[in-house]
Amino acid sequence: TRRRLGIAPNSLVLVVVANLIVYKGHRDLLLALSRIQEELPKSWVCLCVGRNDGIGDQLRLQAAELGVERHLRWLGSRPDVPELLLASDIGILCSHQEGFSNAVIECMAAGLPMIVTDVGGNPEAVVDGVTGVVVPPKSPEKLASAMLALSNDASLRREMGLRGRKRVEECF
Repeated sequence: TRRRLGIAPNSLVLVVVANLIVYKGHRDLLLALSRIQEELPKSWVCLCVGRNDGIGDQLRLQAAELGVERHLRWLGSRPDVPELLLASDIGILCSHQEGFSNAVIECMAAGLPMIVTDVGGNPEAVVDGVTGVVVPPKSPEKLASAMLALSNDASLRREMGLRGRKRVEECF
């Protein structure tokens, strides 16, 4: 999957599976990425998977203004989400509001450590500090801090991902 997408094998791959809707928090994600882009591994990529529900052009413009556009892949709706998750290192859902997210459970089932906002069912699915990191919504600085911590610690990502997969198998 990485080869097919033109992503180097050693790249850090972040993935967000969420339609491009204001309340899904993509703007916060872009702000967070812009704050830490120099501290991330040189060849990082963020896969944005989801249907454009009207803000795609605005997000692309914001990404360009923040200088992170070359690292982003706007993939739209995809039939190969499970393969994309397996090709990723960290899952993110930074919604301002949420129910109980299937995307979070699917990412955890794929063995990804999760960074989620403390809304809806996210803190029920993701155990903070165990299977991922739970941050306040609308807080790009906390989101950036969580992304940086996981990005720079492969063993922590692996441990959280394994615990997350186990949690999905046992609870969901």
